[in-house]
Amino acid sequence: MQMNLEMGSISGSSYYALFFMILASQGSGLQQLMADQETIVKILSSGRLIQCSSAIDILLLMDGSHSIGKGSFERSKHFAAKLCNVLDINPDRVRIGVIQFSSKPKVEFGLETYPTREETKEAIKRIFFRGGGTEIGRAIKYVLLKGFHGGRKDALKIIIILTDGKSQDNATVPLRYAKSSGMTIFAVGVKHPGWKELASLASVPSEMHVFYAEHYDDAVNGLYTTLTQSTVCSDVHPACKLVSRFCRRTTVNAEKKYLGNHICWKGINDSTKRPGKPIATFCPFYTWKRTYSQIESRCYRTICPDPCDSGPCHNGGTCVTETVDEYSCLCPLGYGGDKHCTGNRYLTSAGIRDCSVNLMFLVDGSWNMGLDGFLQAKAFAKRLLRSIMTLSTKLLVGFAQYSDNVNVEFGMGQYSDLNDLLKAIDGIPFNGGNTFTGKALRYVAENGFSEGSRMDVPEVLVVFANSKSHDVVILPEQHMKEKELFILSVGKKRIINQLNHIAGDIQLAFAYNDAQELYSKVSELRSKICGINAPGCFSKPLDLVFTVDASSNVGRQNFRQVKGFVRNIISQFDIDRDLTQVAMVIYSNKPRTLFNLDSFDSEGKIKSAISTGPFLDGSAHTGKALKYILEDTLSIQKGARPGIHKVVVMITDGQSSDDVAADAEQLRQNGITVLVLGAADAQTLLRIARSRKFMIPVRSYEDFKRYEINLVRKICEAVPAL
Repeated sequence: MQMNLEMGSISGSSYYALFFMILASQGSGLQQLMADQETIVKILSSGRLIQCSSAIDILLLMDGSHSIGKGSFERSKHFAAKLCNVLDINPDRVRIGVIQFSSKPKVEFGLETYPTREETKEAIKRIFFRGGGTEIGRAIKYVLLKGFHGGRKDALKIIIILTDGKSQDNATVPLRYAKSSGMTIFAVGVKHPGWKELASLASVPSEMHVFYAEHYDDAVNGLYTTLTQSTVCSDVHPACKLVSRFCRRTTVNAEKKYLGNHICWKGINDSTKRPGKPIATFCPFYTWKRTYSQIESRCYRTICPDPCDSGPCHNGGTCVTETVDEYSCLCPLGYGGDKHCTGNRYLTSAGIRDCSVNLMFLVDGSWNMGLDGFLQAKAFAKRLLRSIMTLSTKLLVGFAQYSDNVNVEFGMGQYSDLNDLLKAIDGIPFNGGNTFTGKALRYVAENGFSEGSRMDVPEVLVVFANSKSHDVVILPEQHMKEKELFILSVGKKRIINQLNHIAGDIQLAFAYNDAQELYSKVSELRSKICGINAPGCFSKPLDLVFTVDASSNVGRQNFRQVKGFVRNIISQFDIDRDLTQVAMVIYSNKPRTLFNLDSFDSEGKIKSAISTGPFLDGSAHTGKALKYILEDTLSIQKGARPGIHKVVVMITDGQSSDDVAADAEQLRQNGITVLVLGAADAQTLLRIARSRKFMIPVRSYEDFKRYEINLVRKICEAVPAL
């Protein structure tokens, strides 16, 4: 995205001011981008996806004179609102103030007045047209003399002037002074702009500083592109790229032409200055002719990939672009519940869940298990598979036997046909040997799901064991949980404690005394397996807060991946004032609320707000963020509901410049569940979570997507049953 430009006025000065001369008016064919339709569509769509986040003070000078007119003034307001959409408006980042000028300037609101994007846009909508003369020079002098009301000394200074460009005073001197002071001027035409005049107003190179505001998304894109090239806005998605195309710009001129004289009547005043008798005389006659002149220029824009280009929505679903990385599908009736509209993953026609999982059987084949026990385990596996695969074709199956060592009888997905799969199980011989269940668990965690498994579905392990293990099963079980494997254990009641340790949850351990009792477990086990991919805490009231590390420890790209991860988690909850409310706090040196619990009442609005969350950089102060959540985010004033269970999900890399454990404990003492997930070692997370039950260590940020279901499950386990 970088381009070598002469832009010392931006990069070399500590005091920046960018003048956007937006000639608010009419006309859409006065700038033509010489590009194919596909490129133009991408430029316009990219203009709605990009965002600038930096410490900038922006002052909008809106021309409210009679020459601009009320209609063009409203279009100027619309452009200003579009501009707000790509700016990270926050007291620590972008601040915006507005001055309306005509014969004299008037402050509509200061830079410190509205701290959020929505508040700023609403305030712009409420500005009314005043009328008067057009004195651009006086408006610039006012800003240069009075400065930025509510601004910051160390912030970049941007002045946006929205005008028709026809100044009734001399603006040359103040503009020259502004340029020599290190200010950068942008000229954006709308009505019938004079492009040469705009170029003379703008900073050089003019190709990077002259735009056409009537094409709102295109102008915002060009503006953003210039700021990224000057490093003012540095958070550019790596998939986005800079393109340049020729632009043809047309200036509309009105020429006055003398056609001769014609007889007319004029009154004559006498010495008393009273009207006298009219006399006949000759008057000049003129006509006006519209002419056009064109200039060729270069337009520089940013193009980002559209995730909808690949056609991810099936069965007539409509793809809606959310960000450069994210999209959502509007599914037709009967195909909801799945991100790609491939079908209803919740219930099949037979009433069970569509079982899209990777399923591995790990069966005890030791002497203690015995041949009869081994044959019984195979018969149980066959019954279980028949109950699922006759109604669902989305199950992939693998089978392993263990004793002294592990023998993978067939790999994941090797057999897709049910009959072939059952024949393969029938043909598995009994091996015999000693019982090393812990060793087998460890092996399967590392190798059992490596080949043939799908990356985007749950991985389920059914362990069938009838004898006590010669080694420890607790530590391998914990390792498997960290690998995002869901373990179900089946065995004799005499080893129920070992079965509980293997599964890690008494609800996932199935014990029996005889064959009839074993086979009666098929339906319950099927529900557990196919329910793992079910949605989250639907119909349960919950106040859920995500706190995400946006510091330099995490990095820009990893932060983007975390945002996508949180967006996917949101889909598993009923977003409603009476059910699940969600808030999100990001932090580095200090915390920042993206939205409160009562800010949004729909999944789409929450996802959009997450997408706009900026990378903050700086050092991580996780303890300060947790304290902020307790004292501010989870207050009644910010939407927290008394008597409703509260869960805080902290996503971190484990590094913090302050103490975290004490603030996490303070949350727990107030009845708030704290779940910790991060690309950090287990011991670091354990010091914060206090219990392995409330932590999920992740190997890398690329692996986050594999832990979505596990996190949803932990959140839902923390919510009391209704």
